[in-house]
Amino acid sequence: MPSRPPPGTVGRPVTAQTNAFVMHWNRPSTNSGYVYHYDGKYIILPLWDTGSRQFTLGNKKGTEIIMRLQHNVCPEIFNPLGAFDGKKNLFSFAEYKFRSQEFRVPWDNRSSYNSPPKEVTVRIVFVKRIDVSTLHRLIQGDPDSIRPESDSSTAINMLNLFIQSTPRMTEPRIFNMKSFFTPHQKFTSQKIHPLELWRGHFQSVRPTLGKIVVNVDVTIGVILPADSLEKISAEFLRLRGIRELGDLKESSIKKLRLFLKGVKVDVELPGHSGKRHKTIKDIVVDVGKIKFDKGGERTSVADHFAIAHRYTIRPGSLGVKLGSDGLFPMSACKTIQQLYKNRSSPDVVREALEFFPRDPKQRLNAITAGWQQLKYTQSPFLIGAGISVNPQPLSVQGRLLPSPTITFGDSQLAPQRQGTWDVMRRRFIKPAQISAWTVVDFANCDPTVLNRFIADLGQCMVERGMSVIPPHNVVRSLPSSVIAQVLSTAGRAANATMILVILPESAPDPYREVKRFGDITQGVVTQCVKWSRKLASDAQQRRANQYYNNLILKINAKLGGINYMPKNQAMEYLKSTPTMVIGSDVSHPAPGSLLPSISALVASVDERLCKYTASIRVQASRTEIIQDLSEMFKIALTTFYKMHKIYPKRIFVFRDGVSEGEFQTVLSKEVEAMKDVLPETYGKNQADWPELTLIIVGKRHHFRFFGNADAQDPRGNGNLYSGFVVDQDIIHPVYQDFYLQSQPGLKGTSRPSHYTVLRNGSNLSSDALQEIA
Repeated sequence: MPSRPPPGTVGRPVTAQTNAFVMHWNRPSTNSGYVYHYDGKYIILPLWDTGSRQFTLGNKKGTEIIMRLQHNVCPEIFNPLGAFDGKKNLFSFAEYKFRSQEFRVPWDNRSSYNSPPKEVTVRIVFVKRIDVSTLHRLIQGDPDSIRPESDSSTAINMLNLFIQSTPRMTEPRIFNMKSFFTPHQKFTSQKIHPLELWRGHFQSVRPTLGKIVVNVDVTIGVILPADSLEKISAEFLRLRGIRELGDLKESSIKKLRLFLKGVKVDVELPGHSGKRHKTIKDIVVDVGKIKFDKGGERTSVADHFAIAHRYTIRPGSLGVKLGSDGLFPMSACKTIQQLYKNRSSPDVVREALEFFPRDPKQRLNAITAGWQQLKYTQSPFLIGAGISVNPQPLSVQGRLLPSPTITFGDSQLAPQRQGTWDVMRRRFIKPAQISAWTVVDFANCDPTVLNRFIADLGQCMVERGMSVIPPHNVVRSLPSSVIAQVLSTAGRAANATMILVILPESAPDPYREVKRFGDITQGVVTQCVKWSRKLASDAQQRRANQYYNNLILKINAKLGGINYMPKNQAMEYLKSTPTMVIGSDVSHPAPGSLLPSISALVASVDERLCKYTASIRVQASRTEIIQDLSEMFKIALTTFYKMHKIYPKRIFVFRDGVSEGEFQTVLSKEVEAMKDVLPETYGKNQADWPELTLIIVGKRHHFRFFGNADAQDPRGNGNLYSGFVVDQDIIHPVYQDFYLQSQPGLKGTSRPSHYTVLRNGSNLSSDALQEIA
């Protein structure tokens, strides 16, 4: 692990607030300085016959049972209260008077039953005593405190559990690992019906150098309400009524199957009341006709339900497969109110962005205004431990890095404002040539307006220095057509090196088909245009110049051209010695999917760091480590060598999508995978090997920065200027890291990237690393 260099000094000092709140720990005299960890492999078991079914318990129900045990069954033993994670871990700041004990606890709180109340056995087993002083060593920067055998990770998980326990127990609300959502601020819209948006709060305990903070943020939960499953399905498909569910096209069934997979429902039939929620595994067409073996005879689902449940299944009814419980008609099922976990549609994403606080000031106000919902001052867990959280946002010291100058083909351009440059009236460094291209219109555009759009786009390409002729043809087709067939025919007729594809404003499926055709099937450049009323109006009135230029930046790069090049000290350093910059990531399928993960690597192959080679591989689902990294890295090195007759002397790897818990695994396995290639390419003498720097880039975090008036970009929605960097106050106590906001804000609150330097092979200073990033 590299030693931490001093903080950077380049740039104008700026003070900002962040959504971090300092945690204080005033240990009461009765607290020994230890946390006591209890659990068991199977701590909650039913005292009734479950048959052949495996008994499983959700987090919410598990927490409910453990709290009932502590509050109602044995309050004299569990004093103070322990915090339970819903699975198997119970933490307490007091040692309970047993090592292992079994308790009988009612299944629920109902006071009257026609039959004896259900009970479960709860076995609590002492695991170990955790020394809280390990956290003190962690925030002081002790490298041993992050080793796997250290208790610091368990202690941080325990603190997270203590701050989250009280908000979770307050109804009505829905929660996940680190967020909870309430219906007090919810949003509904016909565009996303039947889904709802609930505003909530994210909270996470984070160790920083010299202190522990709670990172608090506003967040949005996508909620599926409790309702008839048929009604939910009909609303999602925009049908006029549930009767139309019996006559769906295959495309609608596929769409509904993706929407409902993993959704939890209750079965509203005699004998099913009070049973555990069931999960939808699949959609079944005309469920009543399906036959199965029952007592050695073949019978239909409809006949079974008529005899066993006195329930009539309408002919043609849709059904669902519920886990291992078999088939049920949709009409007998009701969704429970739940957090919708499947991939959100573009409409849901757009509405969520509108529902979110519109600028940094509103976001910080929403965080502080919702402070009472966090209940830190009322939590029996925090009070018992002597923990308090300062309600004032933490102030941090940052800097505004100078923006680089941008070099074009005919000039150099200083930024018009911090972090922004205008390409209009500039020529590209290396303009591409378009010798043959065609246009395919799937949006039913007005021919006159589209022809003007194409002509003005072509003229704009010429102004940027590109060589372009008019398109071979404009092919018009419907988005319901076979996209690949239309593109193939049009592309062959023009012998096209590029196809410009005009799509309707909301067309995610046709877009994917276009990209599959161009990038995978045919290997031809495709550029999509989302045709909207605004774009049509701008094109008709010749006010779309900015849109044309943004589009041409993509087109020129896709065709092998070079748009521009930054010029500053960092670029001069990178050009001084043969250098390769690598970006790598692993993309995972949607939750619940069994599809494989996709790993990708891009690597620069020219001295300007403007041209890249790419590799992509399929690998085991949800595996974060890049499995074929050695082969992908070798391809990048070989490509670089073919262009320069020399291998790079310095290599910078920017690795995306790795959580802190996987840092050491990536450092050991992926660095070793790259090193395995070096003897074959550079020789066995390690002195000839390149300097290797590995930087993890994270964006899935909730730290945001809120600047004072003198540091806010007036054209950036109140965000800090781009180039704002923080490398103190909220940095990790052990790893070398910094936060950099590299892009200007347009909407909402800008999200900084979090850079963690796991290997600094070139021994660069903080300033040098930050300018390169």
